[in-house]
Amino acid sequence: MTAPPVNFAGTSDNTSDSGEDPGRQRKRGAELEQAIKDATIAELACGGYGNVTIESVAARAQTGKASIYRRWPTKQELVMDSLGCLLAGPLLSIDPPRLEDTVTTRDALLMLLRQVVEVMTGPGGEAMRSIMSESLRDPDFSTTFECDYFDPRKQVLVDLLERGVARGEVRPDAVTPLLPEIVAGTLTHRIVMRRQSISDEDLVELLDRFVMPAISPR
Repeated sequence: MTAPPVNFAGTSDNTSDSGEDPGRQRKRGAELEQAIKDATIAELACGGYGNVTIESVAARAQTGKASIYRRWPTKQELVMDSLGCLLAGPLLSIDPPRLEDTVTTRDALLMLLRQVVEVMTGPGGEAMRSIMSESLRDPDFSTTFECDYFDPRKQVLVDLLERGVARGEVRPDAVTPLLPEIVAGTLTHRIVMRRQSISDEDLVELLDRFVMPAISPR
């Protein structure tokens, strides 16, 4: 939903939209932004992308609409930023240059898979389900979703593979964007699309029977 023009001149986080109770706004700054993002994810999980409105997010976050429009001019920007932040920690915190030398490529990949599953089996999975449904209906939305959400996260896995090449644990020709798509597709299909759980044993099997044989030096 495209937000209507909002005049923010002279307003602050201490004032809410016309007709709203200023006393509701108790949070400020980073705390308020996180509350808005959490509310957005909860709205996505409960009703899907089509039912998310700035009004519903504001009500759940206990803030005014102006505070949201000031930071995110459109619903799409709000949703993408909220979803990106939800998965930024676990997926983008695995920094290959900072991994200890004792952490093998297999260790790092298993760590990554476990963190992905942890997020996808929570509210993030429900939110992703609604976002993926919307991306099938809206080509422009799909492009934004791919560029802003999937591409940075696929790069994390590529970086791990490149680290493995330098360690002699991964073949150079195995460093391809296709592998992250295969792994992400497997987990997404199992957890998001089919709503089935995936155990740690499943992850180990996926890694040891399919991923590692495909990337290890022959």
